[in-house]
Amino acid sequence: MAVRSRAFLFCAVLVPGLLAAAGCSAANGSDLPSGSDTVISTPSIVVPKSPGALKAATTCAQSTEPLPTEAGADGVELTASTDPSRTSLLLKNTGSLTVVVVPDAQFSSRLTVASYANPKDAASRAALIAVNNSGGGTAPGIPQYTPKGQVITLPPQWAICALTDNVQETASVRYVQDRVSSAKYFVAKAVADQLLRKVSSKRSGPTLIRCARDTSTTVATNTTLPDIELYVEIVGPRSGCRAGYQALLDGDERAAGQLGATVLNQLGSAPRLLPNSALLSTTAGP
Repeated sequence: MAVRSRAFLFCAVLVPGLLAAAGCSAANGSDLPSGSDTVISTPSIVVPKSPGALKAATTCAQSTEPLPTEAGADGVELTASTDPSRTSLLLKNTGSLTVVVVPDAQFSSRLTVASYANPKDAASRAALIAVNNSGGGTAPGIPQYTPKGQVITLPPQWAICALTDNVQETASVRYVQDRVSSAKYFVAKAVADQLLRKVSSKRSGPTLIRCARDTSTTVATNTTLPDIELYVEIVGPRSGCRAGYQALLDGDERAAGQLGATVLNQLGSAPRLLPNSALLSTTAGP
């Protein structure tokens, strides 16, 4: 009887939460045959392994956890997602206007390309290359000390990836909706849509840059003109942009006029340009 009592006590002390599962519920040891020297085997306790420590993301390829859409200003809609560590932030511009993105105020995040989430058509790529090479001042609200390589123009349907490199920090960025950047992309994209049907991207590059540069000057100096009048100034008969694409068409004035009319028709359907927004921020945090 002493053996049975000791066995029960040993079981109860070790695993009080598993009494029923181990068959140890009888207080007087009556589960054992009378006079038996049977040895009670205690149940095994399986301790679940703790999940491995989270590591900082190195790309946004695993940023599949959706976050609330960022829409801090008119015309802005940034579809956002992150990974379990929240050290990545994938932003895709699903709005109607262009935004300029920079790292957070502490520069704890850095911006990298997200080519897997970007447009693949030649006109969109050529237009953004032209915008990025057209010069012009920094978008309003962007700190002047921000490294040039970390000031990213993000037109509609383009994406950017922010990474912290530190699992203790959450990926974050700041952005501004910029009127000039929106107009530059609209013009460059409209001209590229037509011009690339006739000449190669390489040959059209300088002309697209010229059109984007002319757009920057025209929009910045004519703040009260309606959008369509701005576009007529930029791509119309006496513009530098027109001279550029007419030269690529072997100087054919009639062909250039037709191309210009098609471009203006496309620009007439472009989203309305809006005043610049304030500098806003968004994060991968909860």
